[in-house]
Amino acid sequence: MHSIEVSFKLSQLAKEHSLALKGPDCVITGIASLNDASPGKLSYLKDSKLLETARNTSAGALIVPKGIEATFPCPVIESDDPYLSFILISSNFISPYPVHKKPSLSWVHQDAIVHPTAEIGPFVTVSPGCKIGPGVRIHAGVKLMENVSIGKSTVLYSNSVVFPGCKIGQNCIIGANTVIGGEGFGFHFAKGRHNKVPQTGIVRIGDDVEIGSCVSIDRGTFTETSIGDGSKIDNQVQIAHNVTIGKHVIVVAQAGISGSTSIGDYAVLAGKAGLVGHIHIGSGATVGGGSVVTKSVPDGRFVIGYPATEHRIWKKQMASLARLPKLAATIRHLLQEKKKNKGKE
Repeated sequence: MHSIEVSFKLSQLAKEHSLALKGPDCVITGIASLNDASPGKLSYLKDSKLLETARNTSAGALIVPKGIEATFPCPVIESDDPYLSFILISSNFISPYPVHKKPSLSWVHQDAIVHPTAEIGPFVTVSPGCKIGPGVRIHAGVKLMENVSIGKSTVLYSNSVVFPGCKIGQNCIIGANTVIGGEGFGFHFAKGRHNKVPQTGIVRIGDDVEIGSCVSIDRGTFTETSIGDGSKIDNQVQIAHNVTIGKHVIVVAQAGISGSTSIGDYAVLAGKAGLVGHIHIGSGATVGGGSVVTKSVPDGRFVIGYPATEHRIWKKQMASLARLPKLAATIRHLLQEKKKNKGKE
């Protein structure tokens, strides 16, 4: 899904969803989060945890919990479930991506800008608004959707897909069958069903980034999922919406990074590492292979295990675990001796 340029009166949106409008009517032109909302944008306050942020938002209007006792800098719509109402109303401001059906060996839209030194293979789609820099090489079957930009000397291997609005820097390598900017996995369970959360942001990839094959990097919910300069991402990695990866980060095969997690510069995630959402991995930190990280990791720390623990502590735990069979045998022997001694009394 992507944002479309439309506008609605707030009173109309409230009436369509049987919600109460408090305050003056206004024109709404889109949706956004509390922190990123600007005049004309509709946002929401899910609960009182972000009340102070809501009181200082620049949004044109808010959807808030019914009966909340607070004042806001803009008109509000009251709802029993503000998040669900926001999801339902957001359908007015998003639209499915258009499908291009024109067959040819390669299709470059007349409104795309392609540098004369760029090389485009067969069965490639370059959609309207795309900008392809000098020396770019695009192999067979790649699909670039609307308004994608590809920097100088970047290579995209076969069958990779870049969704609308995403930005890829210079000297990058994008592996085969990789998807950049697909929709994030976001749902809100209410009224007996999973309601899809709109995903209208983009992916921004810096310079000198290498991404392996079969990698999925989801677009931001409202803003960006970002990969910093010089970072290297192995095959079969999942990077969820709103993730921020710093510069020169290493992410090894089959790692999974959940939504809204941030990773500092020069951090390393070993193979099959799993990170929960909304945590921070500090600069220079290392996450060992197969680890599951459930809380933030300080700068320079080496963690490993499930749940991930500081490496020094984990080694002691493993050493103790290795001694358990011998300890169990000792306990059994002591219990047997006690039983024998009790029989002699």
